[in-house]
Amino acid sequence: MQRRGRPAHDCRNPNVEQTGMDVLVRLPDGEAIGVEVTELDPHTQPGKARAEEKQNAGIDRGNVYGGWAQNDRQVALDSLARTIERKIKIAARHSFEDVSEVWLLVCGGIPEHGAVISTLMMTPWLSETDIDCATGSLLQRSRYDRCFFLPIIGVEQAWYSWEKNRSWKRFVKLDEVGQIPCAAYVNNLYQAAADGDWQGIDRLCDEECKSVLSELRRRRSCSQTGAE
Repeated sequence: MQRRGRPAHDCRNPNVEQTGMDVLVRLPDGEAIGVEVTELDPHTQPGKARAEEKQNAGIDRGNVYGGWAQNDRQVALDSLARTIERKIKIAARHSFEDVSEVWLLVCGGIPEHGAVISTLMMTPWLSETDIDCATGSLLQRSRYDRCFFLPIIGVEQAWYSWEKNRSWKRFVKLDEVGQIPCAAYVNNLYQAAADGDWQGIDRLCDEECKSVLSELRRRRSCSQTGAE
């Protein structure tokens, strides 16, 4: 809500079974918004990557990233479409009569044990056009007024927004990440894929994930030090 510039006055956890909503948001003007929340598992076998990440956490310190972070754009898009389609079917069972709008929030890069890497998405090469082609027609026929894709931890701290009768839009918080270093990383990924160098793809993804998490930890440490 803060990213959209609409601070919530009141957020509640309604009875999901009865209402179909995970969060009920009431704005200062009295408007009520129902939000469904789900997480993206950007893999061909949902759940497998997270289970392996949890099982191996703290064991294989040499290569804990490349095996799970999704570096195949089409797999990621297919997973996003599958996730949204599943939620659309669930939403169709509810009336949402007590709210003026219904939103769907899809999260990835979730900062919790066993999730941050297995749900991590490399957003520099994930365009709004790609997402629109994969999910736009599904959403237009759905009960949702708006849909958001939020990678909580990611390279650019990007997020994506869709609303009825409009296309997806992409917003980037860390614009500087989209400059030369990131462009070089994406180009190297494309080249490795063209060469069929899958070990190279895993190595590049592994290095980028380590770099991103290291930078996030550094910024968090600086922020905490400044607060103290």
